Amino acid sequence: MFDFGFGYSEMFVIAVVAIIVIGPKDLPKVLRAFGKTVARMRGMAREFQGHLDQAMKETGFDEVKKEFDNVRNQANFIDPAVAKKAAEDSTQKQVDDFKKLFGEVPAADAAKPNAPATTATPAAS
Repeated sequence: MFDFGFGYSEMFVIAVVAIIVIGPKDLPKVLRAFGKTVARMRGMAREFQGHLDQAMKETGFDEVKKEFDNVRNQANFIDPAVAKKAAEDSTQKQVDDFKKLFGEVPAADAAKPNAPATTATPAAS
């Protein structure tokens, strides 16, 4: 609930110090004033957010934001099997394109997949 960087034990210490410093008689008044201040700050933040949302709608940025969120959400839920299949298809397409451009790899070079391709050069005498 509270995400201010401290836990319940720290809040308990703050409450004890507040009771000692402020006193139990004036503590309800202080807490009420603090609550009203927090409510006003929330209201201002809500109003500011409303103005930002309205400006986004007027400029058309809200549509871009929605599209970006859709793309980001779809990227989070990619099926690994589908991604692997797409990578294999892409790799096979690249191999096919290479063969189409440069022809088939000679059988001698195909047997050595890690060996660099060599070309015959005339021997120097």
